[in-house]
Amino acid sequence: ARFAGEGFAVGFEPCASQLGSGSLPVERLPSAALVARPVNAKGAGRAAGRLSERLRELPRPAVGRIHDGALWLDLRCLRTSEEGLLIVQLSGASP
Repeated sequence: ARFAGEGFAVGFEPCASQLGSGSLPVERLPSAALVARPVNAKGAGRAAGRLSERLRELPRPAVGRIHDGALWLDLRCLRTSEEGLLIVQLSGASP
């Protein structure tokens, strides 16, 4: 959880991934997400937004969504071959 900094509690949580739009706008698949939740509820959305910006600036951007004041990185589309790269990038990401 070093990538997020001391102001975040990081863990894994179940989620439901949206399949897309068009003919299946409400269809969802069960998934899991790496969730970075700000410890301080005041300004949580802004803190999660700043973390999201930092992760999008990585050499291989990590793109998530902000929900309930936390940054959710849905792991459904993470290829097994990319897991190591994500771990290395998050390990080096400065809070």
